[in-house]
Amino acid sequence: MADKHQQGSIIVYILIAIFLTGMLVASMTQGAKKSASSTQINAMMLYLQNDIQTIQSNITECITTYSQGVDINADGNIDASDNPNQPFPLYHTLTYGAAGDAITAIKCPGAPAAQQTIFNDRISGSLKLLADTSNYTTTYFTNATDGVYIRITRAVSDPLWTEAISRLTTKYSQCSSIVENSSPDPTGFNCSAGCFYYWILRQSSGSSLFPVCP
Repeated sequence: MADKHQQGSIIVYILIAIFLTGMLVASMTQGAKKSASSTQINAMMLYLQNDIQTIQSNITECITTYSQGVDINADGNIDASDNPNQPFPLYHTLTYGAAGDAITAIKCPGAPAAQQTIFNDRISGSLKLLADTSNYTTTYFTNATDGVYIRITRAVSDPLWTEAISRLTTKYSQCSSIVENSSPDPTGFNCSAGCFYYWILRQSSGSSLFPVCP
């Protein structure tokens, strides 16, 4: 009887050991997955931050090299009807407004015609994350109300993207960036997959995205 009792106890101990081993493996696996996800999020955030800096640097080069306003409509006056944010880039048609334009298409209005396109193949190729235009769309906006800003979106929702842009917005000063997840957002755009807005120039104290902003 004692032998049978001992055998039963041994089996129980073995089962407990198997259970605990399984729990340990599951915990380690879950921890590894969390670590991998955190690494991916940080990498995505850093790539996005680098791309935004590349975009801003090239726009800054445009406005410092060609700092004079341009009479786009040839009416003899250089004013807001030509460009509400002189001398910042305009859309590829040398216009501005609510529609926006692909970041790779925008033009530096003061540059010679053959050099107006800011993002040539070399510069576009230097983008880390946003060069993948099948997954990411970067739209440039310039208007009299909101100033100059970009909107970055992802083709489909992704929790890593959502977390990355949430972390990234904390890296910038107040009213420099905002994350939108609504559909439609205050501008009327579908941001259900997550939109990251970044301001290059704020022209007014308020906008559709920032009703009150210092």
